[in-house]
Amino acid sequence: MTPVEALQPAIVLLGAGTVAALASRALTLSPMVGYIIAGIVIGPHGFAALSDDDTTHLLAELGVVFLLFDIGLHFSLREIRSSGRDMFILAPIQILICGAAFTLGALAIGCSFPIAIAIGMSFGLSSTAVVTRILSERGLNTCPLGRSSFAVLIFQDIVAIFLLIFANSLGGDPERLMTIMLVAAGQSIVAFSAAALVGHFVVRPLFRVLASAQVEEIFTMTAVLIVVAAAAATGALGLSLTLGAFLAGMAIADSPFRHSIQTEVAPFRGLLLSFFFVNVGLIIDFPTLLTNLPIVFGVTLGIILIKTVMVFIVARLSKWTMPGATQLAFLLSQASEFTLVVLSIAAVRAETPGNWISILVASTALSLAVAPLWAALGMRISLYFAELRARRGRTQAHEGEIPAINHNPQVIVFGMTEAGRITLDALGAHNIPFVALDNKPDRFISALSDGYSVIYGDSADFRLLDSLGAMQSKVLVLGENRYDVSERLTAEIQERFSNLQRFVAVDTPSDGVKHASLGMKAHIIQTQMDSIAMAAEILRTLEISEERVKAWVDTELERLERDSTSQPDATEAA
Repeated sequence: MTPVEALQPAIVLLGAGTVAALASRALTLSPMVGYIIAGIVIGPHGFAALSDDDTTHLLAELGVVFLLFDIGLHFSLREIRSSGRDMFILAPIQILICGAAFTLGALAIGCSFPIAIAIGMSFGLSSTAVVTRILSERGLNTCPLGRSSFAVLIFQDIVAIFLLIFANSLGGDPERLMTIMLVAAGQSIVAFSAAALVGHFVVRPLFRVLASAQVEEIFTMTAVLIVVAAAAATGALGLSLTLGAFLAGMAIADSPFRHSIQTEVAPFRGLLLSFFFVNVGLIIDFPTLLTNLPIVFGVTLGIILIKTVMVFIVARLSKWTMPGATQLAFLLSQASEFTLVVLSIAAVRAETPGNWISILVASTALSLAVAPLWAALGMRISLYFAELRARRGRTQAHEGEIPAINHNPQVIVFGMTEAGRITLDALGAHNIPFVALDNKPDRFISALSDGYSVIYGDSADFRLLDSLGAMQSKVLVLGENRYDVSERLTAEIQERFSNLQRFVAVDTPSDGVKHASLGMKAHIIQTQMDSIAMAAEILRTLEISEERVKAWVDTELERLERDSTSQPDATEAA
């Protein structure tokens, strides 16, 4: 092979990827979909400019390797502990029932049971790239909807790692499949333990030395070396390359060098992952696909509807409100980038009958393409349900009805401003009972739709405060600057609710001084950091230990940093 022939696949991939990225942006399509279409165009069933050979396979697999490394970098045990209900109840049940439904579908088209499990469980996953991009664009990362979605996605990413191990073990002797899986599980446990030790005793000291050397390119080379070497190590053990990459990211996740490494590796991840999606397009038989276009549309609709309904049911069983469950269900209804990975595995392709691989790949890509539109529809329906709640709340307030509260709250929060929302996040993370209320319809509807448990009412209504259990509550939080109300109610609050500590979010130092003169603890709120500081002081007032408060603050700061440093790339869908 001449040097020109060796370079040809890379040149074609780069050229096709560039055109696909520009066209996707112009047409407001998901970049994933654009790259898959590019693969169809240049592949053996299109212009035959590129074949499905070893070079393209290697580049494609490296894309998935770097994706898993990035997921590992975001793997935080502290954040997992703070999302216990979603991580260990909502996510597993959702995966099981969705996976079971799609497994039955795979059996119906003639797949063997192991292949059907691999395909079915992969369709039970949602797209981390698509969902996080939608949440980020709409500023929903820190609300209950964003937090629960992220917790579910983390769990799904972990499941995906073991699903890839399972899928890669297919194609051998079916009678030895269980033995192979048990051996792989044992090796994975050993690999996880080794990654934790290597991360603490080797990787962190190594990067300290590299940082002190102040040689720019050596940091990049070492980061890429760790990813590739870890992937090769698990590959040599007979496990997937992706497990090693995930473990490498996990080993670095809690180190102070995580964000620098993420920045260094991001260009490689985006470029190589685009090659993976182009490679997926190469395996699609486009002429055959055209004759089965109604089936593709039907399968896509089936994927989206089944996942929407099932996620909604699970969310309602997990005590989500109707608006929140609706928005969560529509948000997580698409297939995953890992679905494409599973469908591209040789054993899965070889043992899936007929033209179903092309149909399933196309349906997956189509579900990713329509995901933002479907999520927008879910938001509209969610807002409709929230408006019904608001209308009912306004009617009750007008008729003098007091809403029933089933618990004795320690905190009453009025005003679903950013400060009010972050306060609820802090209370929820520490299982502190609270009641949240608002009397501004737009704010009330938005908070309810985003997953917050809110009732319609005014903090100036003493009958409402009595019904909420203000006499037993320890803290009242005003999420907005209402000095006129504070001044009017101070005397009666001090007389009737003498044990109530009052916090208020204000805009300026002069407003803070005025509220402080009423005996209130005023916090000037100009950034999310200010809201976090106020929530932390509320936790201390409720006698939460300083260690737990610091851990919560650190988690919130990590979340803020992750949101501020996230940039669109090939893994993210518009």
